[in-house]
Amino acid sequence: MEEKLERKAGLSFEIPCDDPFLYPRRLRGIDDPPEALMVLGDPTVLGMRSLVVVGARRATPYGLACARRFATIAAELGYCIVSGGARGIDAEAHRAALDACGRTVAVLGGGADVAYPPENAGLFVRIADGGGALVSERPWGDAPKPFAFRARNRIIAALADAVLVCEAGLPSGTFSLCDEALAAGKPVLCVPGAITSPASTGPNYLLTAGGIPVVDDRSFSAALKDASDRSERRAS
Repeated sequence: MEEKLERKAGLSFEIPCDDPFLYPRRLRGIDDPPEALMVLGDPTVLGMRSLVVVGARRATPYGLACARRFATIAAELGYCIVSGGARGIDAEAHRAALDACGRTVAVLGGGADVAYPPENAGLFVRIADGGGALVSERPWGDAPKPFAFRARNRIIAALADAVLVCEAGLPSGTFSLCDEALAAGKPVLCVPGAITSPASTGPNYLLTAGGIPVVDDRSFSAALKDASDRSERRAS
């Protein structure tokens, strides 16, 4: 059962697509851009350099440690950490950004004021109150629906300078997001894992389909810088 979040004065926004200031520029050029965004928190973070961190809900300690490690590095470099607010990798990336005093955005499958999964309600309050944002194209109070989770992936991919996949099985909803990112020319960074681990099947496969391996802090930082340079060239 989902939990409702308080819509605090000054932290609750409904941003139509024709808003020239707050509607994210990166969403204007995608197929089927949201007609409006509901935002709890600071909508200006949607214009920041962003690293999307995604992966398995039933993540292993290895996957969670990698999500925390690289989300922390990116947050300390001034990147906003974007994810979907789900259990596992998503939640760990959000927490790591907050713990590093960085910004983070959760793009939700229900209303921006609906905490799902409910055990992440406290995390969502931290995000909105800590200079980040909870974002949805769904109406306020809307209960999460299966189709909306896949639909929101296009929003997550559009906000990214790069996507980092820590763990994912096959099949996985992570792949629709990665397909969106790769089609837009955005790099998909992959943390490889043991070929015997079902949780690493996804990123290992992506490495054969255009993914960029992340094997240490140096390779991650270099790939992130290259992603930012590409994003700047696209914007100019």
